[in-house]
Amino acid sequence: MHSKTLKVGLLGCGNIGSKVAKELLTGKIPSLEFKRALVRDTKKDRGLPSEYLTSQPEDIFDDKDIDIVIEVMSGDNPVLEYALKSLNNKKHLVTANKELIAKHGPIIFETAYKNQVQVKLDATVCGGIPVINTLLDSLKANEIQEAVGILNGTTNYILSQMESGKDFNNALKDAQLKGYAEPDPTNDLEGYDTKYKISILASLCFQQFFAPDKLACDGIKNISSADFHFAHKWNFAIKLLGIARRVNNKVAVGVYPALISNKDPLSQINDVLNAVQIKGHLINELLLVGPGAGPAPTTSAILGDAISITRQKPSDYYVPFTGNGSIDNFCEENSYKFYIRLRVGDQKGVVAEIGNILANNDVSLNSIDQEAHSDNRDWEEEGEATLTLLTHQVTEAKFKKTVNQLKESKIIKKICCVLRVFE
Repeated sequence: MHSKTLKVGLLGCGNIGSKVAKELLTGKIPSLEFKRALVRDTKKDRGLPSEYLTSQPEDIFDDKDIDIVIEVMSGDNPVLEYALKSLNNKKHLVTANKELIAKHGPIIFETAYKNQVQVKLDATVCGGIPVINTLLDSLKANEIQEAVGILNGTTNYILSQMESGKDFNNALKDAQLKGYAEPDPTNDLEGYDTKYKISILASLCFQQFFAPDKLACDGIKNISSADFHFAHKWNFAIKLLGIARRVNNKVAVGVYPALISNKDPLSQINDVLNAVQIKGHLINELLLVGPGAGPAPTTSAILGDAISITRQKPSDYYVPFTGNGSIDNFCEENSYKFYIRLRVGDQKGVVAEIGNILANNDVSLNSIDQEAHSDNRDWEEEGEATLTLLTHQVTEAKFKKTVNQLKESKIIKKICCVLRVFE
């Protein structure tokens, strides 16, 4: 255990980095002392004395007085280089960078182990929720069967606003005005942010590396107010989920928006809150809920990690995952219930023709709902109707074949949305 005060260097000093620095400068954490932060422009006002700022990376990872490097930059270039240099110079690393760990976790952990220093990453997933430290510490004795979560506050806020009646575009604009969504929200809307996070959780849960570029990923852009209308009828919510689930000898890992029963606790997680549900053979089921982003929650996780380093022994250091995991990316033999929304001609024989296509592919229906065009909505055009189907369990292969045949039908104007049902 470290007995001296450990000195801290920061890589990055934006909203989160400056919050971390200011907390350290209060002196309320006697085991940590802030020394310096790397910034692009030392003249920019960050609310910190100029002597704490540098534009030279070497002033951080080559400084022998610095014991812990806290990395709060974005992306992986040149961050990976800086992280590895810090570790090779015997400095502990605390990071909030999900892309860095998701893409390069194995080399980072192996370099840390070789140099007998720690890597702490609780801030990479769900901000202020201590999900990673819970997995690595409190749940060590468990064989994890599943981790599923609402891991992105931006998309959860947008979907919550749509559930309350806003359309997608207005919900997105509202999120941007409140600072929840970036001017370019692609990473959130397409599910990429969630993909990095579930990659990290899956790797930690199953002690194998699940590279994010190998994972299935669907975003929320095809969801409209119509889908919430029909979800409400069937007592479902709609959430963007990151899922890592053991399936036989493989692990199904991916991201997709799903219908989720209103009886499931995850369905009640709204606005910018995040949540992670973990299932283990001893714990049964554990739900962690809290703020997933923002300077204060993320700073809480970062400083908690840094404090824990001051209390740990070198014998505690280990590599949490290595090698490549065997990924089951929702393969064609896996079965799910599916929801599909169609624009169809408002005419006789529509349901019968669709029923024949489903029957020919051995797909059975749980529910079906049809609504004629109304002037107060834009789900379909005059002379059309909206038809929604909810299937029983069916393999991915059979359902894909069914959808392809539905696309060829002349009575179907458009397949608007397809969602899995999370169970």
